[in-house]
Amino acid sequence: MRSRLVSVLVVFVIVLSVGDVEVSGACPSADISGDCRVDLEDFAIMASQWLMEGTPEDPAMVWVSINDPGVDEDGDGTPDHEAFNGEMSKYETTNAQYCAFLNAAFASGDITVSSDRVYGANGSNGGADFVGQVYFDTPNYTTYSQITWNGTSFSVRSRDGYDMSNHPVVEVSWYGATAFCNYYGYRLPTEWEWQAVADYNGTFTYGCGTTINQSKANYYDNSYANPLGLSSWPYTSPVNHYSSYGYGMNDMAGNAWEWTSTVDSSYRVYRVLRGGGWRSLDYGCAVSYRNYSHPPNTYYYIGFRVCR
Repeated sequence: MRSRLVSVLVVFVIVLSVGDVEVSGACPSADISGDCRVDLEDFAIMASQWLMEGTPEDPAMVWVSINDPGVDEDGDGTPDHEAFNGEMSKYETTNAQYCAFLNAAFASGDITVSSDRVYGANGSNGGADFVGQVYFDTPNYTTYSQITWNGTSFSVRSRDGYDMSNHPVVEVSWYGATAFCNYYGYRLPTEWEWQAVADYNGTFTYGCGTTINQSKANYYDNSYANPLGLSSWPYTSPVNHYSSYGYGMNDMAGNAWEWTSTVDSSYRVYRVLRGGGWRSLDYGCAVSYRNYSHPPNTYYYIGFRVCR
């Protein structure tokens, strides 16, 4: 506890010395509150997390340690964007992992459910909440969501005889993805961190190498890949269905679009998506392709992966 207090005091001095910091484009990784600034509110959240006697149970992520110098966008041999030096989840966040979060967050009062829609609430967990914002959609009348709500708890559904637990979670908003990160002490990668990992040593055109086909990735090429032959959307696949590429990552091309922490520079409130999904064409799965969406939006083709 004493070492935690020392760390808190050190960060407090740093925050006071620099004041509020605001950036354009990618939000700084220390921005926990989601306002794209590093200020005393973020410090207060970090302090409460560090001083907690216990932390939520880790949802069994598979981590890959990566040290990449960053994307050389203009090809001059010098990185033009930030490096990634840390750990990134090998797989997209699964239905099982997000379902565990929803049940834990419901028990701690960090979410509420109304009309099959999950909203942020100010509960007892130390991670930052987005009170009143949409986190997740879980309607029982459609298969779009792979997680159902029975009025007291969440569970992963089965479809066509397949357990959806190991498929990527979809129908999750940027707020819901970021709240998951905050709950467990993770974060979303910036778009350039994501691309640095996806393009491996700079030679990859897609997250699965220099070429793409439906034996390597779950995407649309004249028809849906739909490797399990599911009878309805979403045509996701298990996160370990395809081979690993580059640094040992899976589904950096296709399966589900992935939220990043980056604010789109053109629209300012939108967040950047990367990687393409099960209904994307090949160009949408390219490592350099950028998509974006409004933070509260939930779709049956958008998920996320985490880093730390």
